[in-house]
Order: sequence, then C-alpha cells, then structure tokens
Amino acid sequence: MIRNRRLICILAVVGVWGGTSPVAAESPPSDRTSSEADSSEESSASDMSEALSPTFSFGSYGRVQIDFDDQGNRGKATNVVAHGPRMLESSYAELDFRTRLETDGAFGTRVLATIALDAPFAHFDGDFADQALAVRNLYAEAWGFVPTLPELTVWAGSRMYRGDDVYLLDYWPLDELNTMGGGIGGRFGPVDLRVHVGVNRLDDDYQLQEIDVSDPRFGTRTKRLLERQRTIASGRAAYYLDLGEDLGAKAVAYGEYHSMPEGRRVPDNLLEDNAPVYSEGQVTESLPSDSGGVLGAQLGLYGFAPSSHVNLFVRWASGLAAYGEFGVPFDTARDGTASGARELVGALSANWETHWFGLMAGAYVRRFQDADTQRRDLDDFAEGAVALRPIAFITDHFHQAIELSYQRRHPFGLQPDTGRHATPEVFQASILEIIGLGRGSYRRPQLRLHYTLSLSNRGARRRYPEGDRRRPERVEHFVGLGAEWWFNSSRY
Repeated sequence: MIRNRRLICILAVVGVWGGTSPVAAESPPSDRTSSEADSSEESSASDMSEALSPTFSFGSYGRVQIDFDDQGNRGKATNVVAHGPRMLESSYAELDFRTRLETDGAFGTRVLATIALDAPFAHFDGDFADQALAVRNLYAEAWGFVPTLPELTVWAGSRMYRGDDVYLLDYWPLDELNTMGGGIGGRFGPVDLRVHVGVNRLDDDYQLQEIDVSDPRFGTRTKRLLERQRTIASGRAAYYLDLGEDLGAKAVAYGEYHSMPEGRRVPDNLLEDNAPVYSEGQVTESLPSDSGGVLGAQLGLYGFAPSSHVNLFVRWASGLAAYGEFGVPFDTARDGTASGARELVGALSANWETHWFGLMAGAYVRRFQDADTQRRDLDDFAEGAVALRPIAFITDHFHQAIELSYQRRHPFGLQPDTGRHATPEVFQASILEIIGLGRGSYRRPQLRLHYTLSLSNRGARRRYPEGDRRRPERVEHFVGLGAEWWFNSSRY
C-alpha cells in the first residue's frame, strides 16, 4: 500500500507537469446554462492559448554504484571528515519536472518539482515497499512583473538554494541552503543580486516537543509544549568581469543570518518510560532565543580553456549558524546559547581541459569550535581533504583516469578510552575506466569501473570499536561499477 501511494504521487506530479492530470478537479457551481458555459470556456481557453506559451521539461541527476571489498562484501567509504572524496558514495537520484509559461509580453512563470530517491534501493535490500523519497524542490517563480526591470525574479516555495560546488568532494562550501521560503533577485548587467528568507522546524525536542497530558474523558491527549522555527535570511552579490574572448572572472560576497525564538520544554530525564505523562506542575527548562551569522566570499576565473575554471572560497560562521541549517547546538555556552561557536572554512575547486587531457581538483580545510568554554575537547577540531583526478581522453568516449586523495581530522582533545591524542588519516588511490558522452571532465552520462586502494591509520580505525563491520582495515581494496548522469538538472 505504501509503495502504491508513492507511485501514485510520482505519477500525479508527472501528469500535472506534463499537462495531463490523472485526477479531474471538480468545477465550481455556476448559474450559467451548459451552452453559455461551454462557449465562455472555449473563448477563455482560446485567449489563454494565445497569451501563454507553455513548455514542459524533464531533468535528472543520479548516481548508482555497487562496490566490493577483497572478500566480496559491500565496499564502504572510509571517510573521516565531513566532506570526503565521493569515490565510494552511496546511490542517489533526483527527478526534476518543470513547467514554464510565458505571455506574449515579458511576463513569465516557472514551476519546478524535484523528487529525490535515496539508497538503499529496492533491488539492493529487497524491500520494495519502503523506498526513501524526499521533496527537494517545490516552488514557483515569476519574472517580468516590473516592465522596467525584466530581469527581476521572485520565487516562493521549498528549494535547494546554492551556488558553486567542489565536485570531487560533493560539497558546496559557500552557499548551500535547503529552505522553505521565498526570495527576490536578478542579473543587472555584470551584477547578480539575490536575497531570501526561509524557515525550518526540525522534528527534534530542540524545536518541537509533544507530550501526553491527562484528559478527563479519553485518558490522555497530546499537548504541544514546544514549537519554534528557525528563520534564515541570506544575501548574495556577484560581480562578473569580461576579460575578452571566453575568459571571465567573478567575485561573490555572501551572508546569512539565523535566528531562533525562545521556548520551554520538559527535560529528557522527566520523560522516561516510567513517567511518560506530563503534569501541569512538572518542571520545565527554558530554551533561550539564539542567533548566528555567516560571512563568506568567492573568487573565480573561468574560460581559460574549454569547461575550465578555478574557484576559491572562504566562509566564516558564528553562533547558531556555525552548526549548520539543520544542526542542533551541542555543548552550549553557560547561558544555553550557541554564542561561542565558530567555524572557518577555506576551499578550492578547479578543472582544466585540453582535447586529450583533463585535470580536476578539489580541497577544503575547516576549523570548528563548539559554544562551550572548553577548547581542548573532541568536539573542537580541524579537518581537511584534497583530491586530484587527472584524466586522459583516449577517444571521444573512452577515458582513463586516476584519482588520488588524502583526508585528515585533528581533534583538539584526547581519546577518553586511551588518554592519547588520535588523528584519523586516510589516503586513497583509484584507477577509473570511463565510458562517457564525449571528451570532458563534466560530460555526462558516464559509466565507470574503478579499483580503489585505501590506507587508514590507527586513528581512523579506532573511530569504531573492535568487531564493528564499519571499522576499516589498515589496507583495503575495493572494486566498483557505477553510472552518473545529469541533464536539465537543478543540482548543477
């Protein structure tokens, strides 16, 4: 039944965006006769068809991969940092459905829906009734509503809202938000301006708490004791510089502001299994209002060779924003806020290509400290990763690639079980055989066969206890087969 419901939902989206709705909507009551209504509707439809020029398009991003270790078991990513190399990433896909409507004038609208499918897929775990689905985009935008500013665009809805990425690490280091809200912006000559406001409310007792209370008639009923949503505002300004021929440069300034209202909740120790029902006189704890911000910048150079670019990023976050848009602050300051938290990120993304050769690069470094006053614990750390992928375009459709990567995490505290300092490190080397659409590092779709050698130090192995199947060996060998594609995708 669950599977059928989800299938119906997907078909409904396809039908609506494709122009054929699987469910006919009821017409509102009317005092007109049938012939008058038909005549009026035909006239209205004729006027609408002349005024609008509708287009429908479908897009997708996806990757599907299987991996084996040297014993035939499932291969696993041995990443020790938040954004490790994507070589052994799990399968994932997005389906984009777009409708674009434009009048004979300058006014136009677009509606985008993106459905995401996450691993494990049914062919792997055998559970065809419980596929993980998520709505990544569901918003509408419009432009041309101000005749003197045809470039101005407004949007509202649920959206993946982001800029440039570090492909080899599958990481957006500067601006990546998953938001329900709205925004306004546009490209005005060499300047691109965007502002947005959105909210989220996690299903966590940091933002939402529902408890059972006594009810004289039914025994118990649910009481919502805590409900507070995080508000996130962002602003982005980019300046594009034409340097002649295909060469160009850009500079980006970016900022975010996060805020959370105060609230009250029942402490966890008062809601154990032996005391599930809350009484009105029970003690509650105060959650103070909180806030934080992000400042960042990006410098980019592109067009010096086909599909080539270099991007440098820097991002500084404080307070609530240092934990991320979906983060719940841990080890807070003495006043219960995240005011002492800090995060500093620097990142690089680059690609250079010729007819016969290409080189992709990605790297980042990150320093994080939580909000408490203790600066020598495991929650304060520095980490980083770097990956290089040289590619030889043997023919138009067969490519030979090598990827080398290194990652390291440096916690500022000692391990509680050994009393020693442990620094997890992983080095990986991969050989990739690629069949692709054409010459180019970013040409997709691609079919890939890879062999990966992974070397993990003692610190990386000790992240998991003895006997844990996720614990890496000192030397591991993986073989994988997979595919990756994108076309008309909102992801890139």
